[in-house]
Amino acid sequence: MKSVKSVLAVLLVLCLGLGLAPAAFADSQSATATAQGLDETVTVTLTVEDGVITDVKAETDKADSTVGQAALTELPAAMVAQNSVRVDAVSGATMTSNAVLAAAADAWLRLAGAEVDLDAWALGNGYVKAADYHMQAGVDAVTSATVSSVGGINFGDVELSDELKKELILDYLKGAEGNNREMYQIATAYNNVPTIGSVEYVLDPADMTLFGSSETNTAKLNNMNVNPSVDLYWTRQIRAGDLCSEAMPVLPSYFMSYGVQITGTYRPIRFAELSEEEIPVFVAKAHYYFETLDTTAQLAAMDDEALYQYLCTSPMNFYQIVPTRIVVTSPWFLNVYDSGYARQFVSEELQAKLLAAVREKYPETASLTTLDYATFSATGLKTQQVLSFEG
Repeated sequence: MKSVKSVLAVLLVLCLGLGLAPAAFADSQSATATAQGLDETVTVTLTVEDGVITDVKAETDKADSTVGQAALTELPAAMVAQNSVRVDAVSGATMTSNAVLAAAADAWLRLAGAEVDLDAWALGNGYVKAADYHMQAGVDAVTSATVSSVGGINFGDVELSDELKKELILDYLKGAEGNNREMYQIATAYNNVPTIGSVEYVLDPADMTLFGSSETNTAKLNNMNVNPSVDLYWTRQIRAGDLCSEAMPVLPSYFMSYGVQITGTYRPIRFAELSEEEIPVFVAKAHYYFETLDTTAQLAAMDDEALYQYLCTSPMNFYQIVPTRIVVTSPWFLNVYDSGYARQFVSEELQAKLLAAVREKYPETASLTTLDYATFSATGLKTQQVLSFEG
């Protein structure tokens, strides 16, 4: 419900400029909020009376006067004149403008959220809950591949155990150095506009969460702070140079790719605010994270207490991506050819487990070689395996 309320609260802000502000402020009330600009923190105090913005003050903790100062005076005046926290940014002062606008919106929500039943207000004004928006019955946007049971042996009909799915995921995402550090494509959203970028994370095999860091005020970090839902994708296409078996009967095609899609939630890790139980858990994650980078070997060598003190004061933003669902694509492709080829992408032990799962479902395949699989069952190339997480 919190996520729904936050979405509806944003709708309240949008409606201020349309004259739809709720008449919830019987008395003069003020609220203060902050937002991060470029090397500065902006503080905005908003005063509202009878649903009307009567005063806005914006300040910065930056000592030096810069071009951004114009936003601190022009935007508050525009908000009062237009009775809206949605006003145009000041040209040439984009970063400070964005901070003033974000802090003003936050201050408005603190006032409105305390006085208004956001669910009732939104439904009364024709809005729907975010969870009900843009949904098509019977369609799964994550696992959209069709699974067919037609055509003899169908690898897509074989469901792996959760334990084997985890082994497969960890084998895929083991990283070039075997340290579970991989580059992912990440999809975030802001103001209902999707964005995509690249990001490097370290996968923790213990709980299947991803640990990463970011500088302040990056687009993806700002997006995740507003909307913590994210999608990640790691993929690899097999190319001719990857082939290591002379017995390989076909050349690579567009079918020959495999990947992992992660649907999850962003959680900022503020070390100074962690509980006593959480501190050793996340210090251990940070140790592993720094160990995977040569440039941070000095940090990795710190003892737990020294590293914790560093993390509490570090200018970097550390965070975790907690999966709700992980989808493995095309796992069967990796074992439909001879073992010399398959071993290049999954371990020999894992390949044997995948073959055993197929043979348990289809005993008649026990006498087939892996090369026979290639011509006997093309339908297995597009199967997907889904691993769901509770909580």
